[in-house]
Amino acid sequence: MDLSTFVDSELFKWVILPLLIFVARICDQTLGTIRIVFLSRGDKWIDPLLGFFEVIIWVLAIRQIIHNLSNVVGYVAYAGGFATGNYIGILLEEKIAMGKRVVQIITQKDATKLVKGIVV
Repeated sequence: MDLSTFVDSELFKWVILPLLIFVARICDQTLGTIRIVFLSRGDKWIDPLLGFFEVIIWVLAIRQIIHNLSNVVGYVAYAGGFATGNYIGILLEEKIAMGKRVVQIITQKDATKLVKGIVV
């Protein structure tokens, strides 16, 4: 079996292509989630690089959706990849702790002891 026969097969159309779309969306959405965290932190040097790869992957995935409009499984794979990519992006951000967290304490007493007790 040559490659063109495999690509035209039902297995490719209904299983492998949706799986590839699903994985592509996970990758691009995870990159998008991480990119937004970097942008909010002010890391302007990595944001365009992540955005570039995010869009390249998105274009490749949406191209397959457009070329296979009759394949409903592709739509489900696209949406599932989006949701899964968001979830993985959030988990990844939590693991590498890139986000900012601010704690503001307002007290009427002297805060010297409190400030000295804070571990950074």
